Amino acid sequence: MKAGRSHIVLDGLLVGPRPTGVGRSILELLNALAAEDRGWEFTVLATHAEPFAYLRGEQHWEIVVCPGARGGSFKKAVFTQIRMPGLCRRLGADLVHSLQFVVPMRAPCRKVVTVHDLAWKYHAGILQTSRRLYYDLMVPRSLAAADAIVTNSESTAADVRKFLPAVADRVHTTPFGTPSWVWPLEAADRNSAAGPEEPYFLFVGTLEPRKNLERLLAAYEMFVAASLEQGRGEREIPRLWLAGAKGWNDGPLRRAIRKLLATGRLRLLDYCPPDKLWGLYRDAAGLVFPSLHEGFGFPILEAMAAGCPVLTSGRGAMREVAGPEAVFVQPEDIGDISRGLGDLAWDEGGNRRRREAGLSRVRQWNWERTAATTCDVYRRVLGSGD
Repeated sequence: MKAGRSHIVLDGLLVGPRPTGVGRSILELLNALAAEDRGWEFTVLATHAEPFAYLRGEQHWEIVVCPGARGGSFKKAVFTQIRMPGLCRRLGADLVHSLQFVVPMRAPCRKVVTVHDLAWKYHAGILQTSRRLYYDLMVPRSLAAADAIVTNSESTAADVRKFLPAVADRVHTTPFGTPSWVWPLEAADRNSAAGPEEPYFLFVGTLEPRKNLERLLAAYEMFVAASLEQGRGEREIPRLWLAGAKGWNDGPLRRAIRKLLATGRLRLLDYCPPDKLWGLYRDAAGLVFPSLHEGFGFPILEAMAAGCPVLTSGRGAMREVAGPEAVFVQPEDIGDISRGLGDLAWDEGGNRRRREAGLSRVRQWNWERTAATTCDVYRRVLGSGD
């Protein structure tokens, strides 16, 4: 460690060998932090080195692999509370930033924690019981112990202040950016598409209760029936395509999916790599994302970057990210989701406005701002500048 430089330890243990969701956002943040000399030494704690390979060779950055934290949430939790405090001591850490909800309580340094969302608190049944109980036990203690709490949307910041008012003055928002993978594809072929063989709505995300897919499927069936009653032709009614890996507690959803598959109107795509996903966004009649709760909402920005109109929930971070031109629905109201699908399918003038507004809005969300506001939090906690 260089003399005069504070040492910041970043807990990247959540990032697996195939990062998705929060894991990808952590990699984006670290990439932005490493883009210039921030005046500190950084050490990243990782369960797997491969996702962080882009940091190797960066001056003032080190990767420490912690195999003892591999093997699921319980092993990571034990490692965080039992072994990480000693590791921070050996590394000479001045600050440890936990990027996964829970700080090492006994760490001998300043502590910063990122809270991605409080869905587990405000929406019962959308998280596994074991993980929800762990969060119920540990998150309040972690927030109370932290010198600063970071959220990635104003909505989540408000949720944290409501959840634990005593920490309200320690909550800081460091907004995420648009996923960087979209920009090379956007530059290469936004206008080169031949168009889809059939119109379709696109959902992107893990097939799990939080994403509200059972209501989306019911709303879609209602939308199809209404469209046929209005005299719409079979081929002009958008199909529904679901792109996402299998999640947990999806038994009822799978039954609804089988029913709709039998009609020929539904298509399952599983996980899609970025180049395929970009084409899906680009050609879709719209992204349909009526989630019950999100800490941010990357699919919204990915879709808008591809010129795809967006339907999403009119609440929280989803409204914050999408801006005023999206089609907003009440996610618990099947009839309102069906109404929104009709707007997305048939309102051509509205869709032109949505595309134009989205293409402008995605550039407002950038990772350099995320890095800069995160560094502001570090300075405040370390007392090392304005």
